[in-house]
Amino acid sequence: MAEKADSELVRRQNRLLVLGALRQHGASARVDLGRLTGLSPASITTICAQLISEGIISEESLPVVTPPSGKRGRPTVRLALNPGAALVLAVKISIDDVMIVLTDFRGETLARTEVRLPTYDAGRDRFGAALADEIAAFLATQEIAPRRISRIGVAIQGLADSRSGSIVWSPAFKEGDIPVAHALEERFAVPCFVANDANMIAEGLVSADRVRYGGVTAAIFTGYGVGMGVIINGEVFHGATGAAAEFGHMNHIPDGALCRCGRKGCVEAYVADYGILRHYMGETEKEAPRSAVSEATMIGLHQKAKAGDAKARAAFELAGAALGYGIGRVISILNPDRIVLAGPGLQTSELMEQAMREALEKSVVEVLRRDVALEQVRFSDDMIIRGTVDALLRIIDRDVFAIATPQAASLLAAQAG
Repeated sequence: MAEKADSELVRRQNRLLVLGALRQHGASARVDLGRLTGLSPASITTICAQLISEGIISEESLPVVTPPSGKRGRPTVRLALNPGAALVLAVKISIDDVMIVLTDFRGETLARTEVRLPTYDAGRDRFGAALADEIAAFLATQEIAPRRISRIGVAIQGLADSRSGSIVWSPAFKEGDIPVAHALEERFAVPCFVANDANMIAEGLVSADRVRYGGVTAAIFTGYGVGMGVIINGEVFHGATGAAAEFGHMNHIPDGALCRCGRKGCVEAYVADYGILRHYMGETEKEAPRSAVSEATMIGLHQKAKAGDAKARAAFELAGAALGYGIGRVISILNPDRIVLAGPGLQTSELMEQAMREALEKSVVEVLRRDVALEQVRFSDDMIIRGTVDALLRIIDRDVFAIATPQAASLLAAQAG
């Protein structure tokens, strides 16, 4: 009995290796899959035959190129994920705004929409149903039957509880503990997760380059808020409830500036756009934070600082110092090999960088920080969507298609009609 269980585990792991290789590297010949996964030619042949027969992957023949000798070679056959094997929905919620993206099993975008949906004044018990209505309308427009959706992922600003599928706290909502997953699962009869947007950025980094981000990486987001996703050995660490790495709400100065979360002295209260603007305006640290700051306002403030406005420059430098001290704590605790900075707040990075690096040097000994790579990545909202899609597809790979359960057959049948 133990031998059978062990054999089944190996089979699942090998199927997942093949799916993971195709997901990361795209269409590949069998010999290349062997190299990428470390599996034997016999194992690759067996596994791929199974996945093809189940409709999870398919063969693609490349055109034959006639060499100068005039002798035609055999066509090259590559294997690829079957785009029609599953459909997923990624949803990003921000203040009074919802983005919905539909992708196929390869992660290719099929359709997307962005709708205005009042969030801040939405009632705790009404928002989930309102979001479900928007998703249903989007699917109807695309003429996609809800039963064809395999998974739904929701990324939010703030604190998410992955166990209950709720938004514990978010600057986008006046109230907290807002149930979301239950409303969507009840409406569409598919599993749904709710996660912090910074964690989804980390998921996207792993998918983009598993080698580069395969060690210990902290991905820090700055802009309308401050968040962090932690990657450990190529996997995003979400913590017991999905609330791991709440970098923005670590305390920077006890009893300091008021944060949007209601506490005082958080890193976010100094580094987020509303914190920078508050200090520029000369408002007291007890002043209630703005619920939102326009991009145009921050661009204007950035231009003033670059033009020599001392107050504007001081506000950015204060933010840079808070960020540097925060990064120092992260390095001391995690001993990462890489820190990645992302987010709209980085458009002002040259104004913050010197203060950030000076604070970093003061906050952690040189022997701990000298081997840590500090890099910036270009940010767009699509980073959050991309990470959410990637997380959804990896869940399907692991929990459905690697196992080849009756659920997998049911999922494929739904796509077939």
